[in-house]
Amino acid sequence: MFKSVIERQRAGRLGMGLWWSVAVHAGLFGAVLVISSRPAELPEEPEKEHVLTLYQGRQQVAKGYAAPAQPKQATPPKPRRPKRTTMPTQINPLPADPQPVEPEPVANASDTDETVPPGDGIPGGDPRGDPNSTVIGVPYIPNLGPGGDSTGEEVLPFGQGMTQPVLLGGPPLEYTDRALMARVEGTVIAKCVVSREGDVRDCRILKGLAHMDEEVLDALHHRRYSPVTFQGRPQSVSYVFTLRFKLPR
Repeated sequence: MFKSVIERQRAGRLGMGLWWSVAVHAGLFGAVLVISSRPAELPEEPEKEHVLTLYQGRQQVAKGYAAPAQPKQATPPKPRRPKRTTMPTQINPLPADPQPVEPEPVANASDTDETVPPGDGIPGGDPRGDPNSTVIGVPYIPNLGPGGDSTGEEVLPFGQGMTQPVLLGGPPLEYTDRALMARVEGTVIAKCVVSREGDVRDCRILKGLAHMDEEVLDALHHRRYSPVTFQGRPQSVSYVFTLRFKLPR
């Protein structure tokens, strides 16, 4: 009876050990499967430095178009040869300084040029003068009797030996409005008779100027001059007035 009890206890212990062994082995086997199924952790690789390298490729040229011409290298300029200094064999004298030109006066009552060239003589007369004359240096004047006495109110041409008429009074010579607008400049030549009393009459224009002829004639007719004298006596003479007009600056 005791033997059967002991055998039962042994059989129970063997059964429990077997189950424990199977359970332990099953757990170990499962742990191995779990561990083997997990991926192995790889070591971290260091970061690589990325280097960008550029390569010059050939230029793509579209078909049908010419490739652009390469610029030509500029040729360096040739050095200039230094000029040789040559000494002149002959030295020309320097030109003389030009003489200063006097400005042309403005036509007015004070500086008007009223001159006349000397007389040209009498047509048909002796080029050497009158051989029987006793007066030296005096031109021949028509209608003038012996001794220098005038025979009347004849008008004599102005000549050598006569005094110049001097302006005593009268209106000044001025530009007209039309002449100023036209900005004319030049010379007016008028021939008048200066009487023995100094009056001016019978004027006519020999050389005119635009818009100024009537003004010149009117001014001359209202002027008064000193009489022209010849051999100390007043004479009525035909006198030529030269009047120069210049615009004011």
